[in-house]
Amino acid sequence: MTATSLSNAVNPHYLCKVMDLSELMPVRASAAIVDAFGSTLVAQGAIVTRQLQERLLTRKLRRPLERALCIDGGVDSAVLHTFATTLIDANRPLARILRASATGGRAPLALLGEFELGEAMRLLLTLSERDGTLTHALTVSLLSICLAKQLRLTEQDQIVAGLAGLLHDIGELYVDPAFLVPGRRLQPQQWAEMVSHPHTGQLLINELESFPLAVGRAVAEHHERFDGSGYPRQALGNHISAPGQAVAVAELVASLLGQERALEHAELALSLIPGEHPSDLQGAVAGALRLQQRANDDAPASGAPANESAERLGWRIASSLELGQRLLDGPAAQAQATRAPLERALGRIKRLQHAYIDTTVDGYLVLQVPASASVRRAPASVATMEIGWRLRDIARDLALRSALQESTSVFAGLIDLLDDDDAPQRAITAAAQSASPAPASSAGSRPAPA
Repeated sequence: MTATSLSNAVNPHYLCKVMDLSELMPVRASAAIVDAFGSTLVAQGAIVTRQLQERLLTRKLRRPLERALCIDGGVDSAVLHTFATTLIDANRPLARILRASATGGRAPLALLGEFELGEAMRLLLTLSERDGTLTHALTVSLLSICLAKQLRLTEQDQIVAGLAGLLHDIGELYVDPAFLVPGRRLQPQQWAEMVSHPHTGQLLINELESFPLAVGRAVAEHHERFDGSGYPRQALGNHISAPGQAVAVAELVASLLGQERALEHAELALSLIPGEHPSDLQGAVAGALRLQQRANDDAPASGAPANESAERLGWRIASSLELGQRLLDGPAAQAQATRAPLERALGRIKRLQHAYIDTTVDGYLVLQVPASASVRRAPASVATMEIGWRLRDIARDLALRSALQESTSVFAGLIDLLDDDDAPQRAITAAAQSASPAPASSAGSRPAPA
């Protein structure tokens, strides 16, 4: 069952980060830290040191530790404004999106300067800065305000979106850092811990700040998708709040801005699956890309024909569909709890297959771009990269759903095939053991390209 309040047990990952920070700048007890039996562990005003770590970990407290800690110095509104100004100057794609979405009213940077942060949230943001994630958080915050403008939200809701963008990943401070290593393949239970971070962030905001509840809600929604393919709730359409929609798209775009062809890739990510994102939120990126092309600045190179990795991607898609259908026809999928996540995964793979086929026709993927009422072509080199990432996203979703239903072993081979762009033939063999026998006329799955 999902928790509805912060735990009085201390999260070890959060505490470890606090102790690391305490060796660099003073972390104080803003209130006395008292255990469940009434014993004072840390007096009000006292400096928190590493010597207290074990005691805090092994005692249940009367109230969450986060409510009793503050920091001398650290990240505040002035620091955020300085960081954001530097970020805009250094990140040309971000600056272009800000310029393209300037539709009147105060600029995102001006609204960011109005954020009022309490002691607990300042500490959490300082921990994020130490983790190297504050730049991403600020990028998402600025983009969230831009996209809230695109949705014609009020200035107050723009601030809600900006705050939620800034705080969207604070729940990751409570996740095992080993699970956050880029490129690491997570096991189902590990992924289940990762998926909890939007809800953890919502709890932290609702209990530690006096922000509108809409801020915490938007944080909880930042991995949801308009077509219901997101997580953790698979919220659909207008069941996602307008600030939440803005933050979800901003988070996706921000993750791509450090790459080559950043705006091109971002537009592709928003357009690849029709209905995945609100069409009116594509406008800011599409407009920024037009500005870039008119200026002939960082203009995208011409698309290259599909290469060997694209060939292998096609094999993975086709083999995943074949394997998934065999599982669907087999005895394990007779239970609805097993059948539902499998049908969901196959539906998403088929949509990616359509995009892949379009890409391989002439080396481009044709995109419908509502904001410009035109079509645009994305090079195969960009399209195949994005499609590969989407396959991994389907693998994570299937792993999570199957873990919740205790059917992980049934889907292990399919998950392996979707998640690994170098998946060996053993993925097919392992999953086929849970599927019905192939028809006598079937040639089986195609061998992987060398």
